[in-house]
Amino acid sequence: MAIFGSHMIGHGIWVNPLVVLAIVAVAIYIFLKFCSWAKGQHLSAGAKKGIFILTGLGLVVFNLLYSMGNSQIHAGGDWSGASTALAASLLWVFIFAYALMTETKA
Repeated sequence: MAIFGSHMIGHGIWVNPLVVLAIVAVAIYIFLKFCSWAKGQHLSAGAKKGIFILTGLGLVVFNLLYSMGNSQIHAGGDWSGASTALAASLLWVFIFAYALMTETKA
């Protein structure tokens, strides 16, 4: 939730720079493991093309979700929109990475 209202969080272990660095390192490690697993998979050219097109459309949708999430935080402190935007975009990152890393079936 670092991009949504991070200036509002002021205490606890999650603000510690070493904890944040460790979380980022673990996330990068998980992503690299996922990508190396996806290299051995196969996906059809049509499915890859569909995912790439949806990624382009998703750029607009995720930006709108981020904007709505930020406005909900600033209006009343409601983090549900921001959480939804973050979860949806992270899920799509893994779908897009899978499509990029897989081999194309002939």
